[in-house]
Amino acid sequence: MRRIGILTASLLVCLTSLMVARPALAHSHQTLAGKYDVEVGWLNEPAIVSQPNAATIRITKKGTSDPIMGVEATLTVKIAYGGNTPRQFALHTVEDQPGFYVADVIPTRVGDYIFTFDGKIEDTPVSGEKFESGPDSFDAVTAPDALQVPAASVDSTAADLKAAQADASTARTLALVGIGVGVIGIVIGIAGFVKR
Repeated sequence: MRRIGILTASLLVCLTSLMVARPALAHSHQTLAGKYDVEVGWLNEPAIVSQPNAATIRITKKGTSDPIMGVEATLTVKIAYGGNTPRQFALHTVEDQPGFYVADVIPTRVGDYIFTFDGKIEDTPVSGEKFESGPDSFDAVTAPDALQVPAASVDSTAADLKAAQADASTARTLALVGIGVGVIGIVIGIAGFVKR
């Protein structure tokens, strides 16, 4: 009997540690119109500035895992950076993930973003449903330097720029020499034609 108790306790500790060790994806969870559970966030997290990503929404019937289909034709998302004017995007489905919709974007600034959904879910109107990145929501967009290996060097970037400028200067000089040789060739050709 004591062995069963020890085995049970060990099993519970293992299961608990597995649950705690599981990474949590940052998404915003809400119930819309009292009928739909939605999960909103970035497709790729962490969201990195200037990297392709997507705003996502997963829609199920409230309290179930039953996906809501066909929303790509009736719902749109507006994406705004901070207080800037939002830009509207169409949603599309993801293969083998019913009820999951994405709008492809490339975030261009580090910071918080706002996703606003408008349209209809089934026959239910949805207007101005806002989801803003933050501590209890989906992640803000971050700079790539925290994930770069090796870290980007300002010196190497400056050296690369200087080398590119030198290459451009050399190409310009060669082009001018080529034009000069071409002009001389034309003049010699005309002079030879006139002497005949």
